[in-house]
Amino acid sequence: MSRLDLVVEICGSAGEGTISAGEILSRFMSEEGYDIMSFDSYPAEIRGFGKCVAHTRISRGGVLTPGKFADVLIALNDIHSIGQLSVLKEKGVLIYDNKPARYHLEDQSVVGWLEPGMTPYGIPLTELSIKASGNARARNMVALGAFSALFGIDRDAFTESIRRRYGKKQQAVIDSNVNSFLEGYAWTLENVRKMDSFRFDGMSAEVKRDQLIINGNEATAMGALAAGLHLYAGYPITPATKIMEIMSKELPKRGGIFLQTEDEISSIAHVIGAGFAGERAMTGTSGPGFCLMSEFTGLAVMAEVPAVIVDSQRGGPSTGMPTKHEQSDLNIALYGGSGDSPRVVIAPTCVEECYQAAVLALYIAEKYQTLVILLLDFFLSNSIKNMDPPTAPETKYLNAHIVPDAEALSDYKRFRITENGISPRTIPGTEGGMFFATGLEHDERGKPVYDTVSHTRMTEKRFRKHKGIATEIPAPEVSGYEGDADIGVVAWGSSAGAAREAVEYANEKGIKAACFSSLFISPFPESELKLFSKRCRKILVPEMNYSGQFANMIARYLERPMERLNLVTGLPMASEDILKKIEEIEYL
Repeated sequence: MSRLDLVVEICGSAGEGTISAGEILSRFMSEEGYDIMSFDSYPAEIRGFGKCVAHTRISRGGVLTPGKFADVLIALNDIHSIGQLSVLKEKGVLIYDNKPARYHLEDQSVVGWLEPGMTPYGIPLTELSIKASGNARARNMVALGAFSALFGIDRDAFTESIRRRYGKKQQAVIDSNVNSFLEGYAWTLENVRKMDSFRFDGMSAEVKRDQLIINGNEATAMGALAAGLHLYAGYPITPATKIMEIMSKELPKRGGIFLQTEDEISSIAHVIGAGFAGERAMTGTSGPGFCLMSEFTGLAVMAEVPAVIVDSQRGGPSTGMPTKHEQSDLNIALYGGSGDSPRVVIAPTCVEECYQAAVLALYIAEKYQTLVILLLDFFLSNSIKNMDPPTAPETKYLNAHIVPDAEALSDYKRFRITENGISPRTIPGTEGGMFFATGLEHDERGKPVYDTVSHTRMTEKRFRKHKGIATEIPAPEVSGYEGDADIGVVAWGSSAGAAREAVEYANEKGIKAACFSSLFISPFPESELKLFSKRCRKILVPEMNYSGQFANMIARYLERPMERLNLVTGLPMASEDILKKIEEIEYL
């Protein structure tokens, strides 16, 4: 292999250690200097026996997507793995249990469903697990041992990685996992003849370096803590719960406050209360919870109180598909709520950007006294990526509270009309800084009013803040062909990585393609998009929702014909699908 880029899937039933095995493999390959991205799928039920898939991409180059198709499938459960064969490449490798605990019924053995060209390796996973550990629970570790032997992975280094992974467990647990791995490695090395071309030995990776191996939820929590978050109020909901779990452990250590509330309405109410009191506060939820918060989002805008909501999108309306991916909360993030209620919407495109986005969200919410919505999604929340440790936020991002001077306090007007829309604010207890704060329209002192002039002035004031925010947002990322392009791909959120990769492949095929994506959706860098679109014959907008919510939003900025790619598969956007669409588009 001249270019190492391997996708490995482990497929099993819940409770068989499928996800754990994937995580162990990902961490070890990262330690060895490879770039990795992992994405797991699992049942929505808390307890059950549904299908689990640990999906890991391992590469010597930069990884932007987890990859759509697998080079290797490790089958811990034959019935579930039969369905997973559809994503195994034509010359892919199957590792399966050739001595299961009981005979398979007809057509229930995964090896019987292999297509010509695929390479099967039968390993007695159950038998070796019982031999090494006394039970069949370590089949996943036997499989990792077999995989390592087949693909030329350093046995001793992998063994030490397993010891570190289980280092806090009892010695019996450590020995069970290590012995099972070694048993699978030794048996495979002695009994299996290598028949495929995939190998890691002889492939040089990047120099080993200390990296973080985290998902988007963890990066978001890290960024918020680094930015001085004081209060987190939340209610458990997939796929945002991990943020809440991290905050429950870390915030109290830093003198902060964590609250698990009775529902999402209470969560956003606590956040607004903390923001009113001058503290940085945040909550996290998914689509169903965000719907419940919509009444209070209007209060944050009207009362000009800093508030940050993380919405990790999942599949479908209502409770939908809790453990599936989608990008279909954009409309409610942008427009959900009564009246004209401008809000900031930030949509990171990768795990690394989740950290930066959390810092910016808290900073902008505090400085501009407004609502900020941080849009993640199931894939971004749960995909695991190795990355260099982020740098600490600049000082200016840690305290953006604009306070009134002594002269302003002599005749304090909390909602004073200003050129940039920002009114210096007091916190409760400030001498001379008392004011009214309600959800009603008001004058500069906060007193409720309902006349045309006041409402017009205050509405303009609230929208005027976005002009200032637009000057602080990062520049959009533009990649691919630099001149006049045949196709320009405009993507958002986690689909942007797939779009960049597809554009790279398109250029390799001789198609002049470029990619545009922005961390900020509102305010949006419309002038930059207009310039980008002018140099493209056609525009393609890929997104994971049925109605084309982002395409509908940016249509007014484009000066070229637009094609759409709307998928609702429950899986993350794949660069292969975008590339196929690029190749189908007629440019002339």
